[in-house]
Amino acid sequence: MKISGFFCMWGGLLALMTGTSASAQTTALRTGGLMVDKDIVMPGDLFELSQTQFNFGTARSMAMAGAFTSLGADLSSMSINPAGLGMFRRSELTVTPLMNFARAENSAAAYGKNSRDRFSLGNIGLVINAYEGTGRLVSLNVGFGYNRLADLNYRTSFFRTGNVGSIADMYAMQMRYSPLTQNSIRGNNLDWNRLDANLWPAVLGYKCALIDDPDNDGMWSPTWISSDRYDPADGAHHIDIGQYSTVQSRGSLGEYALSLGANIGNKVYVGATIGIQSLYQKKEYYYAEDYTYPTPSDRNPEGVAPDLDYQLLYSKLNQAVVTEGTGVNFKLGVTYRPIENLRIGAAFHTPTYYSFDRKYQGAMASLSYANRHTDPDVTPDKDGYIPLEMQTPLLQDDGPNSWSFISPSRLLLGVSYAFGSRGVIAVDYERAWYNGIRVKDTPSGVPSGSYDDTFRSVFKGANTLRVGAEFKPVPVVSLRAGFGVSGSWLQDRHTQLSSPIAKRITYYGAGVGFLLSRSVVLDVAYSYQTTAMTAYALYYADEYDTATGQLIEVNASDEFTTDIDRHALAVTLGFRF
Repeated sequence: MKISGFFCMWGGLLALMTGTSASAQTTALRTGGLMVDKDIVMPGDLFELSQTQFNFGTARSMAMAGAFTSLGADLSSMSINPAGLGMFRRSELTVTPLMNFARAENSAAAYGKNSRDRFSLGNIGLVINAYEGTGRLVSLNVGFGYNRLADLNYRTSFFRTGNVGSIADMYAMQMRYSPLTQNSIRGNNLDWNRLDANLWPAVLGYKCALIDDPDNDGMWSPTWISSDRYDPADGAHHIDIGQYSTVQSRGSLGEYALSLGANIGNKVYVGATIGIQSLYQKKEYYYAEDYTYPTPSDRNPEGVAPDLDYQLLYSKLNQAVVTEGTGVNFKLGVTYRPIENLRIGAAFHTPTYYSFDRKYQGAMASLSYANRHTDPDVTPDKDGYIPLEMQTPLLQDDGPNSWSFISPSRLLLGVSYAFGSRGVIAVDYERAWYNGIRVKDTPSGVPSGSYDDTFRSVFKGANTLRVGAEFKPVPVVSLRAGFGVSGSWLQDRHTQLSSPIAKRITYYGAGVGFLLSRSVVLDVAYSYQTTAMTAYALYYADEYDTATGQLIEVNASDEFTTDIDRHALAVTLGFRF
């Protein structure tokens, strides 16, 4: 797999900062994966928080894939091209309730639910026709409103059996590159606040019997999982490790907009928006393993490992991350109408400056079985089972240790043509510079420059195309459809980050609008959006020679892929006055 430069650098820092043996000066450890590094913000996290989607705002905009850079006269214009606000000739109030249905499809068998449904607010807005004149300035409008920019609700869950590798192998490698021994974290010697947070899951692994340091010399290993896992001659497995994964995300990205739009001579429309963005996301990560051996017994149907006094039956890791913050940006737009039916629009969105707090906590539980009770420090129950559980304290990145970054700047260009009063077609192009994402503030000890280097070297400017059409078979009914496609954020499409990110989004929309009276409109829209994600591992640990880059030891799960399909239904009720 090709891993981004950020993770190579981060693994090297881990080895040099925590290594105490001579080998740590010439070797380094690179770790990552979906279930790893949740204690820190990764580049993929910032990318996810920087993305906007197609299907939010009003139902009319949603049905036409958001192709409103040149169209205007819609409350979603405040978050697309504020010049469109200048096309209103009356005041208007709109509200848009929205239902989202997210479905995940994985390359492995489903485990539990792979769906998440959510009711939310797509738009609420008010435009006030503040001035109507007969001179060069035809009208001036002021807009206030909220537009939902991105939905962060989804759930993906799958499992795969037949593995011989375990996340415990990675934990053992991490701990061997740390200064920790068994005695340094045993019993009351454990002080979570004095440990690097990236080692917290590995320490949980020790507390729940996934790894151990039996000689107290820092040579950690998974002692309660058999080391005789397969026959190197024929590849026959002596153990079956099942791996179970669930990720559930809740949240959204929305924008509160204050906009001003002007109509100059019915030829030129200009506008500006100050956008205050609200960000909230809670992500829960669940990872479990079960360990089955081919020799069952009456008391242990999972099978007995003959080389182990104590053997793991299963383990489960739960991690939760909450990200909450605000952002601010500025939008400028202009639309020109050279002839009656043709409109040409352009808008520029400055980078959004985000500041956010983050909370992280992990917990682990396991169940083991005593084949032979030989250790006085271990206490099985009367049936020979050993249940263990442990959790970390709450890690809070807030106050002076909060995060801030700037998202990409965006340039939007659009053209639309009206066929009299019967219909219109609009085409939009957007360029967003994801290689321009920059981290500004980080908790102490986290090097911000490494993030910037990753975005420069791994990401690039991305293109989005939107096409929308509207047809009126009768004056009071409008039929709408839209299509959009977005992707190519990575310089090399085969690059894998620690966690999956979107690599291509395809969008389809359709809707109908009704003019119920001179003052009331009702719009209904449906959209379908499919997001293909980059491939990823649940965990990986690569030990390599820092001088030659040659791999020395590799531990990793299989690679997986996930696609997320989103269905949305929106209804906009508008009042004109």
